[in-house]
Amino acid sequence: MTDVVEVYEPRRFRAWPYSSVSVYLKSLGLPSYAVESLMLAGRIEAQERGDVLAYGPEWIHIMGRGIIKETTPHGSARLWRTGMILGDISRVMLRKSSIDESGSRGSGTHIEFLHIGSCLSVTTRTFATLIEKEPVLALLLAQLTNERSRIVESVYGATKADPVVRVARLLEYLAIAPSRKGVDRFRWTRTGTHQVPTGAVTLHGPSQADIADALGLGRTTVEKAIANLRAVGVLTELAPGTRSNRYYEIVDFGHLRSLARSET
Repeated sequence: MTDVVEVYEPRRFRAWPYSSVSVYLKSLGLPSYAVESLMLAGRIEAQERGDVLAYGPEWIHIMGRGIIKETTPHGSARLWRTGMILGDISRVMLRKSSIDESGSRGSGTHIEFLHIGSCLSVTTRTFATLIEKEPVLALLLAQLTNERSRIVESVYGATKADPVVRVARLLEYLAIAPSRKGVDRFRWTRTGTHQVPTGAVTLHGPSQADIADALGLGRTTVEKAIANLRAVGVLTELAPGTRSNRYYEIVDFGHLRSLARSET
């Protein structure tokens, strides 16, 4: 029987949520005045694992930090990371009401945070009004929407690829690349503090069940794919008593990227 230990969070997430959202938006080349206008018009909140966004379908959400699981009313699920835009973008451009023709409010999607994070939420009508005042925000909307389409095609559209390749593509997308700041040096479990291998990229949040749901694969298939990635040295084989079903150490990001781009 496999030892499974949840990664212990030693203290509540205290990073100021405004900072993470601001840094992300500015990293896209958005002018400071446009960033300020968007942030002042929206709601910015810190989130913890298990938190759910309870806003209706008339809201647009931009992920400032974290990993979330989006489940549609039809039951399909996808995992997204920092930078994803969620919501009905057409409402922004068409300025639609949140009430459909039948007069009832749509149920929208279920958005759950799988790890600590932050999110900027803006109503579609407010976003449309901001675009009229700051046209550069229309470019932001197009940029984020195009990125979402790219991820859907490259990560979730490759249904005929080998399961190991599909899992590798999702992990590559969700993980923070080695060139990014903020790579973990230590992790905490109930058994104590453990040093992360030098150069390793850590990924917190999705369980193997979440990965299976997002890719439309069986849980056993995903478990075997993860075991394969450990066997070839892409993922660390964690010692008994320190394993977690929501934590991954990628020790060979280059190999992971190579597998993710494989056509087999």
